[in-house]
Amino acid sequence: MATSKAETLDLGKELKNVCPICFESFKTPRYLPCFHTFCHNCLSSFILSTCKSKENPVGFPCPLCRQFVPAPSSLGEPDKWTELIPINTIVQAICEKNDQFCDECRRENEEEVATDWCKSCLESLCRTCVKFHKRNASSRNHELIPISNKGTIPIENESRVFCKDHSAAVKYMCVDHEELCCAECVCTKHRKCNQVDEIEKTAENLIQSGTLKKLGQEILQHNDVLIQAKIESEINMKYFDETSDRILEESSNVRNKLVRHIDALVEAHHNDLAQKVKEQKGRLATFVDTVSDRQLLMAQYSQTLSDTEKTSPPVLVQNYLKIKRQFKQITELGCYKPIVKLHSDASGQLSTILDKCQIDDVKVEAKSTPIWDIDLTSANMKMVCELPESGGIVTGGCFLENGDIVLTVNSSTQCLYYSNEKLLRKIQLRRNPWDVICRKLLMISTNFNDKGHIEQFDLQELKTINTQCITENYCFVYHLAMSSEFLYAACSNCILKLNHEGNTVKKNFS
Repeated sequence: MATSKAETLDLGKELKNVCPICFESFKTPRYLPCFHTFCHNCLSSFILSTCKSKENPVGFPCPLCRQFVPAPSSLGEPDKWTELIPINTIVQAICEKNDQFCDECRRENEEEVATDWCKSCLESLCRTCVKFHKRNASSRNHELIPISNKGTIPIENESRVFCKDHSAAVKYMCVDHEELCCAECVCTKHRKCNQVDEIEKTAENLIQSGTLKKLGQEILQHNDVLIQAKIESEINMKYFDETSDRILEESSNVRNKLVRHIDALVEAHHNDLAQKVKEQKGRLATFVDTVSDRQLLMAQYSQTLSDTEKTSPPVLVQNYLKIKRQFKQITELGCYKPIVKLHSDASGQLSTILDKCQIDDVKVEAKSTPIWDIDLTSANMKMVCELPESGGIVTGGCFLENGDIVLTVNSSTQCLYYSNEKLLRKIQLRRNPWDVICRKLLMISTNFNDKGHIEQFDLQELKTINTQCITENYCFVYHLAMSSEFLYAACSNCILKLNHEGNTVKKNFS
């Protein structure tokens, strides 16, 4: 596959070398997936201004066509995106070389009128140099076009993916690290990895195993949740407008029955109401914008993942890995839907306004709920099953990746392992456990010798691999939690943030 889409650079137009944002000659031109080109600084400023009002931005619209552009790197870091957007080398070369002389002859201090343009070398060639260019083994396959057609060169999507460390075409994928790598990477950085597959094989497996399709389905489901959250927030905004209008009408009707000296109080009440409406509508609008971007991102991901026939294996795998990482980041970022209500008893208060010095402030009830997690403050719960032999003092537990459950029974020295509601085994420990989480190995919090410890337990070998002390004297560890990068331990007088090696990164005292 050579291209998936192409856009012609029509240099016959008035703005042939001009950035459509600053209307000056291009400076480090960069082009978006829609093939519109902008100066580096112009695009960077546009991205930052567009994302300024978004929470954890996931992309931005093209300044011209408004097509949504997914973040080219880590989500929520728009200041780093521009550097990763590709440079339009064709426009850059055209801007730098405005004359019609042969570049090869000029290097020999000769001036010959150019007849052709080499798309690979990005150089102008005269008739004689064209002849030798075609005869040279290293350049005989270069695409040459007449110099008169230089302004209609299409931008093409590169079908190859290059190694970020060695600038060579990637040919393999390290399954252990989920990284694309070139031949040099395989022999150096990934030489000790257990599984390194050819990129074509990986792409074929992604399609045939249904992994690509599965991620696409998850994205569609996620998109449905975003759509519903957006609809509910828009309804909430409408409710906010209607309720505020009703409150204004009620207070205005009563105000007309009062004497002139209460007008100042009514005006102060309206100002307070308007301020609250503005603040909360701004909050809702920010959430809607954030969800809209994520919805557009999900649509972009779905389109990218479904277009497998026109995508080369390297690009397909690269897209899959990038989308998978970013999709995981999105689901971990957390997104809380603001639910705002408006209350006012202005009409009742205005009836007795002559006895009052001021009207009470407008009351706003606002809370945020996660849009794809369960809101435990309002969720209805029911018992699904009762786990056998779990009658002791259960102080913690976790779900494994396969859905099995491990509980810590602090009244004994055991962890209980359940699968499909059945007790499979009792894991015997040396000390009373408090909590457990799963990160490849079970991480179990225990206390002895007046210090808090974390035991790493191997479920396959059924033995403790390592025990690490993480607290000082008379500080005990009780509960554990983890993110993709860190482990958190709730202790008797502090909360510890630890890295993968178990070293304390940050300590917050209660």
